[in-house]
Amino acid sequence: MTDYNKLKLDWIGLRFRTRRNELYYSLRDVSNLTGISTGTLNGIEKGRDLTMTNFLLLCHSLEIQPREFFQDDITFSPPYSLSPDVQERISINKKLDQLVYHSDFFHQPKRVAEVLHKLDVDKSHSNKFSVYLSAYCEEGTLSYEQHGNYKEYRKSDFTLKTPENG
Repeated sequence: MTDYNKLKLDWIGLRFRTRRNELYYSLRDVSNLTGISTGTLNGIEKGRDLTMTNFLLLCHSLEIQPREFFQDDITFSPPYSLSPDVQERISINKKLDQLVYHSDFFHQPKRVAEVLHKLDVDKSHSNKFSVYLSAYCEEGTLSYEQHGNYKEYRKSDFTLKTPENG
């Protein structure tokens, strides 16, 4: 857990404890209102064990609007990074989606090798791309024709039609 997240959870726990005390509720009282054990409530008040479900139960039971906890924007920076292989897969999938959904590349039949060349991807990935392209076929965006030991992929007929030529 990042230091920022720990500080935020500590602050949330303190806010819940302060509100509980303002209402003169004991931990047992809040437990009876929420169904959350006193041990878990104690942990939440100390900045631990907070789930979204418990957060919402406590907000509701202690009459605190959730927005009070999140008036400032949350800084988006995950504590870990994705591996280079995963980053490459995501980049390739974005490029492939661009070709399939937002270009006319597949208006003419294309072999996997042509797709790899267009995306500047090594030919050793051809099996993986066959799987990717098959997924577009399953959803109906692309279709293919088998020619011996290779397939040619193109936009499905219904994706080529527009309201004007219907």
